[in-house]
Parts: sequence; C-alpha cells; structure tokens
Amino acid sequence: MSGTTLTPNVDGGLKSIKLKKVEMFDDISELPDCIISYIFTKLTIKDLLKTSILSKKWCKLWTLRRELYFDIFNVFEYTEQQLLQKGYLIDVTVHSTFSSTVERMLNLDISRDPFVKRVDQFLKHSHATIIDSFLVNFYLDSQQQSIIDEWIRFVIARGIGRMELLFCGRPYTLRNMPRKPYKFPFHLFPETNASTLKHLRLEYCVVSIPPNCNFIPFKNLSFLSLESVKVDGVFIQSLTQLEELHLIGCELKSLTLKIVSSSLRHLKVSLCYLLYGNFRKDVNLISLDCLKLISLDYGGRCSANMNFNTPMLNNIQLYVICSEQLLNAFRLLATLPKLEILQLDLYSMVPTSLKITHPLEHLKELNLIFIHPFDTPRKLEFDLSGILTILQASPLLQKLSVMLTFPEIIEDQKVARDVDTFSHEEVKVIELRGCVGNWYEIEFAMNVIKYANKLERIVLSPYWRDTVESFDWSSDLAWFQNGRQRITEKFQTEELVGTEKLVLI
Repeated sequence: MSGTTLTPNVDGGLKSIKLKKVEMFDDISELPDCIISYIFTKLTIKDLLKTSILSKKWCKLWTLRRELYFDIFNVFEYTEQQLLQKGYLIDVTVHSTFSSTVERMLNLDISRDPFVKRVDQFLKHSHATIIDSFLVNFYLDSQQQSIIDEWIRFVIARGIGRMELLFCGRPYTLRNMPRKPYKFPFHLFPETNASTLKHLRLEYCVVSIPPNCNFIPFKNLSFLSLESVKVDGVFIQSLTQLEELHLIGCELKSLTLKIVSSSLRHLKVSLCYLLYGNFRKDVNLISLDCLKLISLDYGGRCSANMNFNTPMLNNIQLYVICSEQLLNAFRLLATLPKLEILQLDLYSMVPTSLKITHPLEHLKELNLIFIHPFDTPRKLEFDLSGILTILQASPLLQKLSVMLTFPEIIEDQKVARDVDTFSHEEVKVIELRGCVGNWYEIEFAMNVIKYANKLERIVLSPYWRDTVESFDWSSDLAWFQNGRQRITEKFQTEELVGTEKLVLI
C-alpha cells in the first residue's frame, strides 16, 4: 500500500514522507490515545483526514483528536492567496474623509455556509470521548444559533475544559454589517457538568444568566475573556473563583464598574460602554476590592473618585487623555504599596506644572507611550521635561522608557527651559524611542545625563520597540534611517556624541 505517513521532526513537529508499505503492525497506533491525540493536534484537518487511509487500524484514529481548532485556514486548507483566488476572501476599497484604503474581507456569500458545514461534519464523525479545547474563529452570529448550540452540546458532553468562540472573525472581519450576536447557551450547562470549564473566551455574543437559573455556572472557571459582548453584570459578579478577567469593548448595564473578588489576579478593562439609544457612553471603573490582584490594564477614564483596595497590585497599564486624568492617576498610584511596574499610554504631553504630592515609593520600571503626540496646533511647545517630575517622584526607579509614536521633525524649536535641580540615585537605564533629533529630545537627554547620578546608559533611537503592537516602523524604513542620522548630527552639535552613557541605535 502506498501513500503518505507522518514522522516527527527534530523540533517536535511533523513532516510528510512517501510510504512504501504499511505493515500490519505499527508503533504509533499502539500508543495511548492521549499521545495519539496530541500528535493529531499538529495536523490540519485535511492532513488529519488523510491518516484514515493508512491502514484499517488508522481509519478512525483521527476521531480521537481532543483539541479542536476551526478557522478559515485549517477548515478550507488554503493559503491567503488561494482563498482570494477561490473567492472566499475579497479586497474591498474603504473610503474615509481623507483617504481610501483597501481592506481584505470575508466573502460571506460563498464562505460562511461551507465553513459551518465542514465544522459540523467533522464533529458528527468524531469519536472522541474527551474534548480538552474547542475554538471557532469565524464571522458567525445568531443566524447559526441552533447549529452552534449543537457544537457546544457535543463538547460539553465530553468534559470541555477550554472554549473560545471568536465570532468577530479576525483578521478578516466586516464593517458596519447589521447582525444579531450569538446568545451564549447557559441552559446547555447542567450543574453536574458545568465545573469542567476552566477557560472561556467569547467574542460577539450575548452573555446573560437566565432568570430561572438557580445554580452558579462554571464553578471552576479561572479565565474569562469577553470582547464585543453584551454582558450581564450579575454573571461577572457570580464568578467568585476567577483568576483572570478581560472586558474589552463590552456593552454593560451601568456607567460605573465595581469589581469585588477574593481570587482575581489579573484584570483588563478597556473601551466598555453603556448604550443610550444610538449613543454610547463610556463605562468607568470606580472601585476594585481584590486582595489578590497583581496586574491591571485599564483603558478608561481615570476619575478622581476611583477607590482601589488592591494591596498586592504590582503591574498597571493606564490610558490617560488629559492632564487632569494624569493627576488623578498619580493620586491613585501613590496609594498602592506594591506597585513596581507602570505603563502610561498618554494622549497629551506631561505638563511641567504637574505636581505629584505623594511619591511612588516602590516603582522600579516606568513605560511612557505618547499616542499621536503631535495632533495639536501647539507643536512648537511640545517637550519632555515634565517627565523629570515623574522621575523625581519615583526614588527607586531603575528603568525609564519613553516612546513617541508617529514622530515628527519640528523645526525652529530651541528654547532652553528651566528645570529644577535634582538628583536621582537609582535609575540606570533610560530609553527614548521615536527620537528623530528634535531639540526637546536633546534637552531631555542632557538633563537626565546631568541629574541621574547612577545612569549607566541612555538609549536614543527613531525605532519603536517591536513588542508594541500596531506600530510598524519598517513601513517607512528610509524615513527612520534618516531620523537616526539627524539624531547623530544634532548631538554632535551639542557635543554629546561620544558621551560614554549615550547609545544611538
């Protein structure tokens, strides 16, 4: 018998080789089911089904797969270019006020029904007695309610531990297409089986506990991520055992969010809203009572009445739009006894008038990201000297990173600003990225070299850090390379090039 067989690579993956003859006995089919299932998770659906022709003993082994992942690539078995050629994807010109762009989108007319049919057929032929994880990433909604319910019923019966229903369908989504979200079926989770689910991630769904539900669902759920979900606050508060919670772009039922948990360790809240007719109003996080919380990513308004009881909170990321919110943020941050790592995404410069009355006594790492800092008619007034105020208020800070997104060259800006004399005895590394040789950058570097007594190096570069998503400096490589040359020239003028602490990248 000829065909294709699968052999482990050195790196643990799988490769295909020509099969001369399949013997009556083979080593792989004698392995425990859990190991065979793990091997099969490395295969696409198409390759998985091919294994059934290898021998009689293999004809149903593929049905033992315990980790099920369905997206446009592994269901249709095509590359992106092939999906375009087949018509499953289309390029659409999107017009805005100032420009037009081409976006790649799903062609639902010919892709959605075949996608649903293939997933359904796969599950109906599966003989797996245990399903560890189940992921569907496609543009689905209430039109597929009944068939998705059957999929969920299938994996519940097999003790599902990890479920992800990603119905925004990224990266190929559709704009402004009216549709009703899928309603997550709590009624399918009997009390005896609900406790097997530990990880739940939902996109574009409605999540609301039925009025007649007299038990707490998901007793062992430790991770919950909701994005673009209409969610009932009662459901969130019922999950007293959660360790990680994400609420991203969710529609809530109140303008204020209060979270009380004795188990929560990681929290992300961003762009949540309350719907008033056709208008959205931002939801603000005003209270946290989470004794075990160690990390917080909050993309909302920093109000003056925020109240945190989070004695273990160590790592925070905040989004700050104006100087008033920045002041509110520092008032709050000063009350956190364990805070060591802070990231601020800023939509305005740090004012030199900023008064931080209570120091950040334990802060060791500070990341400041300026988002579109030059979208203002007062570009000539932009400077970084306000950051020195934060540096002074952080006596144990060891690393300071500053990044300017979408930097611009501002000509005719050379005004020496008064900076209060100070000294810092701990900071060792300072980074300034998005630096293109403007005067305020030179001034900032001169001041930190002067006042940071233990400074080991200051890194200046036009390039953004690769770890920051959505910012791609390689899109205009020549511009950034010219920026680096300009930095060198400007610092030579100020006689700073050659300074031992200065590093140009």
